[in-house]
Amino acid sequence: MYVGDSGVDMQTARNAGITSVGVTWGFRPRTELEANQAIHIVDVPEEILTFI
Repeated sequence: MYVGDSGVDMQTARNAGITSVGVTWGFRPRTELEANQAIHIVDVPEEILTFI
């Protein structure tokens, strides 16, 4: 699992063949995470636990 806040992070996860989790409290907008095909998008850190 790769957790990040940008499109580059989502691309990195995809290139590594692992699940991407985009977080909305970072430096980039949710739309960037969606455009870069984040598998999951979370609004609070606790939500990440549901994917473990």
